[in-house]
Amino acid sequence: MVRTGSALGVLNCSSAPSETHKSAGRSAGYSRETVLLSCVVFLVLLLAVTAFAARMYHKQEHVLADQWFARGEAAFRAGNALKAAKYYRNALVYSESNTAFQFHLAQALTAAHTKETDEEAQSYLLSLLAESPGSGEINLELAHIAARQSNKMSAQDTLRYYYGAIYGVWQTDPLPKRWDARRELCEYLLAHGMTAQVQPETIALAQDVPLSDLGRQKEAAALLARAGLWDRALTEYRAILSSHRRDSDALSGAGLSAFHVGQYAAAVEYLAALPRTTRMRPEVSSAFAESREVEAISPFLNRLSRRERARRTVEALTRARALMQNCFGGNVAPPNLKSGTSKPGGAVAAAQNGATANSALQQLQATLAQKSRVWKELNFIRDPSQIVDAMDWVFQVEKAAAQTCGPSRSLMDRALLLIAKSQTGSEA
Repeated sequence: MVRTGSALGVLNCSSAPSETHKSAGRSAGYSRETVLLSCVVFLVLLLAVTAFAARMYHKQEHVLADQWFARGEAAFRAGNALKAAKYYRNALVYSESNTAFQFHLAQALTAAHTKETDEEAQSYLLSLLAESPGSGEINLELAHIAARQSNKMSAQDTLRYYYGAIYGVWQTDPLPKRWDARRELCEYLLAHGMTAQVQPETIALAQDVPLSDLGRQKEAAALLARAGLWDRALTEYRAILSSHRRDSDALSGAGLSAFHVGQYAAAVEYLAALPRTTRMRPEVSSAFAESREVEAISPFLNRLSRRERARRTVEALTRARALMQNCFGGNVAPPNLKSGTSKPGGAVAAAQNGATANSALQQLQATLAQKSRVWKELNFIRDPSQIVDAMDWVFQVEKAAAQTCGPSRSLMDRALLLIAKSQTGSEA
């Protein structure tokens, strides 16, 4: 019994140091799991702090970019394109890939109107166009640049970009912006004398005028007139006057359009309604005076009596006889023909022209000699059909005199040429 107890005592003693060592180890440090967990927590906290710092940095970048962009917008609206471009560049430093900033920078550079800024703007715009080929805004800015260049390719590029703007995609207000792009195209075509191309564009422009937009209605009518489409211009101006009866622009436009299509009574009506200061403008004043003169001397007006038609015809014949005497004098050959010329063969051409003019003048003189006894006021009253022949002779004299002696300063002569134009449908 004693031996057994001793053995157990020995065993207990041998195991005691091991337990003591474990307790010492626990009290001296941390377990592997605790250390690993602590490292993970620290890394997560570090990543969170880094992410937060990065977000704050990018946020500050965006704030700075937006601030510079806002300054650029303010400068651009104030009309300082170069200053705006500087601010837009600063905005791009903080947001390099921002396409809106790039476009506004290109827009400001285009507005600066220099060769260097145009080239820089074009590089930005072509890059943006490659990403958004259907953008109306980008195409319009490229059209502005191409329109300022003077070569055959630039004209083709200008048209292509303008059409890209007209039929392109616009983020806001697409219809008015497409209309404005077409108006710019019409202005470009008119400035470069492309009459055949501008006429269908002005017609399309007038058809697409937004409802109740007086400003665009007047712009479209004015462009139709500049394109020589006087009938359509008159229709547009009359539509404006139906709701804006005293609009000076519409009245003058309608009066001039009526004058050019030979509606002289309407021209007088519209132009007479203008304020005196507006009516004194050279173009308006001339059209008004000539229209009134046509109304005063034309024998073809429906409202006239037979006696008044006859009287006006006699007055026209009297003026034509005086014009023949003043322009051609007692000679058959027109006085403005010269015997010498610096061009080879010019003498022969002058001789041929002189012979043609002589022949025409001789024919006019022969007709007058033959008809002088018949073309009397009483005969015109009895037989109004003779008025047509007599006035046809007057018109031939007026045209011959205008070609030989140059435009007459006489208001009556100019009015007679206008009557001839309206009666024959051709230019005098």
